[in-house]
Amino acid sequence: MLHNDITTLNEFAGSALLAEWGIPVIDGAVAQNAADALAAAIRLGFPVALKVCSAAVAHKTERGGVSLHLADAAALARAAKDMQERFSGVPHTLLVQKMARPGTELILGGRRDPVFGPVVLAGIGGVFAEIFRDTAVDLAPVDEKGALALLGRLKGAALLSGYRAQAPLDLAAVAGAVAALSRLLTERADILEIDINPLIAYPEGVVAVDALVRLQPPRTAASRKHPDPSTCAPFFQPEAMAVIGASRSSGKGGNIILRNMLKAGFKGAVHPINPTCREILGLPAYAAVRDVPGPVDLAMIVIPKTAVPAALEDCAAKGVPNVILSTGGYADMGEAGVKEQKSIVEQARRLGIRLMGPNSIGTLNPLSGVATSIVGLDPIRPGGVSIIGQSGVFSSGWARWIADTRPFGLGKVACIGNKGDINESDLLEYLTGDDETTTVGMYLEGIVDGRRFLRAAAAACRKKPVVVMKAGRSEAGAIAVASHTGSLAGSDAVFDAVCRKTGLVRVANSEAFFDTLSAFEKLPLPRGNRIGVLSITGMGCVAATDAAEEYGIAIPALQPETLKKLGEVMPAWAPVRNPIDTWSAIEQHGSRKATSHIARCLIEQKDVDALLVTFVLMPESMFDIPEAFGDIFRRHPHKPVFASYYGGTAKEINHVHEGFAALGVPCYPTPERALFAFARLADYARFRGTIRR
Repeated sequence: MLHNDITTLNEFAGSALLAEWGIPVIDGAVAQNAADALAAAIRLGFPVALKVCSAAVAHKTERGGVSLHLADAAALARAAKDMQERFSGVPHTLLVQKMARPGTELILGGRRDPVFGPVVLAGIGGVFAEIFRDTAVDLAPVDEKGALALLGRLKGAALLSGYRAQAPLDLAAVAGAVAALSRLLTERADILEIDINPLIAYPEGVVAVDALVRLQPPRTAASRKHPDPSTCAPFFQPEAMAVIGASRSSGKGGNIILRNMLKAGFKGAVHPINPTCREILGLPAYAAVRDVPGPVDLAMIVIPKTAVPAALEDCAAKGVPNVILSTGGYADMGEAGVKEQKSIVEQARRLGIRLMGPNSIGTLNPLSGVATSIVGLDPIRPGGVSIIGQSGVFSSGWARWIADTRPFGLGKVACIGNKGDINESDLLEYLTGDDETTTVGMYLEGIVDGRRFLRAAAAACRKKPVVVMKAGRSEAGAIAVASHTGSLAGSDAVFDAVCRKTGLVRVANSEAFFDTLSAFEKLPLPRGNRIGVLSITGMGCVAATDAAEEYGIAIPALQPETLKKLGEVMPAWAPVRNPIDTWSAIEQHGSRKATSHIARCLIEQKDVDALLVTFVLMPESMFDIPEAFGDIFRRHPHKPVFASYYGGTAKEINHVHEGFAALGVPCYPTPERALFAFARLADYARFRGTIRR
């Protein structure tokens, strides 16, 4: 017993378990004393290894519990005597193993992740594991095909397939061991962790030499029936809303919410709740929600914590099904707050109320005029991008930016705060079935129910793209997440595996998040990952080439027919290749004619799946963008087009953004950002099976 209810199998028992599940293990035998050890060694054949065999000794090598390459009886006797003395105070036996012949050392492992369940790990041993951390992770179950893909993600994958004079390893046997380990983890709920280090691979076969297996009683999570996704609808499309804590003071959240709802053109009724006022912003005010005439299907609470329980009772008395709790200081403020949050959530469930929050500033829905933010907002253009955010910034600062720059139209936004009740899976299930949502963005700091999220994400990605930015990628970031909304960040490598398994499109920062959402919202999925690039500057050509290689994008060579058509504007002396430096053509024919002709030539080439146009913004390069490109792009609706630019004044930047927006083309400040977004489209198209391999 190590601690709590976790137990560790001794190595002999661990090896026997692996063998039972089809993983080859090195021959060995348990010995009670030196004489037994010698008899075992004679049967196995020298040389042998001698190890202490005890559940109480997890790290044998560091404690002197392993002796290798014992070539004869005398060496074995000395090692057995030393080991018996060294571990005299620990219950133990001796394990005699046949020395494995030299091969390539790998590491296999598995663990029951607290959020997502069983995961498997594979890596190359030695310095690759210790210095380069060359490991790859996937969710169990993993079959042989999935195991081969897992091994292919290793940095040192070439070592497995044969390198220089080295013979290729038996990849099928390695993949079989990974798949067997995956089955063991999946079917044995008591397995907490397995560490096989090393697994030695040969041109024919593999063998596990050392195994650490830790067990714990299976955890049975409290089962709760998940409410139907339709119960989320009133958060976005209420017919009547109450603001509990409405205020006449323009700086108070309870006043800003009312102003936002009125400015957004909410089509339903808004009822201020304040026992000291009879009217706020021209709206009749009421002392309690139960005093409001007519039904109320959404309430927002913006009052101190001490008054929240009574406000929930008031909502229940009125039959309010949905409540947004803006008040903070719950799970985001430590253990005491966690207990208070649990009490509030239990109260809401007992009363039949769906609760968003605590620590939430609620929802936006430009189409129905919902804007519950406590930050002043201007009206936002409706569209197909819906965002689930575990931060209020998406209904405040980012919402103001979207209203001003219009990178895309917004469908629905939910800032879910501490996720006491409503969580990311509730909302993802709802948005999957929402016809007004064509693209989903998610900012997450943790996952409440990993297995449910896996199901929800897989179902969503089969219908529409879901772009995810998950915080807590570093250890320091995970600590910051815990202090922000009380979330568990979990293992970042495991979350990467979640994205691969479900089709989630993961990005690392807010810039990439909005760039990618804009591309998905405006463009068709590509039929391949091959792009044609034209740039007025050689720097744009070089930058695009480097970015394409980094992101796995192909830049096809120009075909003879394309070169012939390009000759109409390109001078004979100019080198012409993809990416195309357009400057020489622009000097002779002007910016509009040269750029539009070259764009037409590239997009018409059959093996070009997408197009990138890069500008340097200056007065000489300004022209009517829709007029120059509209007909060209309309003739190729299945080929996504990206625009990028360098420099320029605010007026010039606005000109290219508005011009390309009229054509449904996203516009980026650098070609690298445009190509990153294209790579994400290609990844998702590959997941959906619409892209040519």
